[in-house]
Amino acid sequence: MSQTKGSTRDRILDESLTLFSEKGYAATTMRDIAEAVGMKAASLYNHFKGKQKLFDGLIERETAYVEKVIRSAGAIASPEDDPHAYSSSTGEELSDLVWRSYAPFFDDARIKRFMQMLASNRYGDKRCGNLYATVFIDRPIELQKKIFAHLIDVGAFAPCDVELAAMEFHGPMLMLMEQEAPSKDARDFCARHVEQFNRAHGKDVA
Repeated sequence: MSQTKGSTRDRILDESLTLFSEKGYAATTMRDIAEAVGMKAASLYNHFKGKQKLFDGLIERETAYVEKVIRSAGAIASPEDDPHAYSSSTGEELSDLVWRSYAPFFDDARIKRFMQMLASNRYGDKRCGNLYATVFIDRPIELQKKIFAHLIDVGAFAPCDVELAAMEFHGPMLMLMEQEAPSKDARDFCARHVEQFNRAHGKDVA
């Protein structure tokens, strides 16, 4: 994966993300992480008091990174963000806007590794299962609900159950994310998905 540049703390978190993805959280020891970073295990405790604290720090960093990347792409990353771009865009411009909210999940190696880590540990570790649901299921659905509610409010979308619509839209994209579909295939599907969704729910909007 592409690693962050900077502090020893970041290098520790980078290696932890890799190890948790490949070996699993439970099977990875602080000694494993120290060896991967190239330091003594005792020195690792100068940065994190234990594996749980390290894991918490990793989750905080990576969830912030996901939000930052999505927002920098011009898509909404939080329910508090302004959704008006979705009602002022149509056709290919709208399709591109929707894709930008999903592209990092297919293009960004760090985000893909984060998803892999949570997915591979979600059945054996309740925390990973909850975080996987929050980051890759619940939050995207909340964002879609915000967009659809706005489109209904401005008359660009036919009235509907916004939660159901959000689940209908995000579900196929999540399936492609879990299948680790190639970015080009995912983008082509997203464009067709937006077009089909528009025909089902109203005007040329997503």
